[in-house]
Amino acid sequence: MSNILITNYLRYVILVGRRLATTQSNVNIGDQMKMLNDNKQYTKALELFDTLSKQNIDKCSNWIIIQALKACTEINDVQHGSQIHNLISSRLKRDPYVLPSLIHFYSKFIEKTKTLSIR
Repeated sequence: MSNILITNYLRYVILVGRRLATTQSNVNIGDQMKMLNDNKQYTKALELFDTLSKQNIDKCSNWIIIQALKACTEINDVQHGSQIHNLISSRLKRDPYVLPSLIHFYSKFIEKTKTLSIR
């Protein structure tokens, strides 16, 4: 049951993220990052994000931020994910599509910390 919910949630996020992309170049970069994440090339997805964010973090669409946070979550890169969180504008921090990705990112690490403290 939970796998179905997660799958549907991810489909929803993907569709909405694509609609909210601000420019054609952002869509292309977001789609490239999505393909890299789908192929488990998370480090390459983050490198692509870093290249774009160095140019101008404000040009990063919701779709790109979501993909970057997903890559950080998958490779357990708390530091990089926290940096992304600090870089994005306050507008995106409260965005209804970015916020669930931030929650998922942090919840994964809170869960691991609790598991380690129990052992």
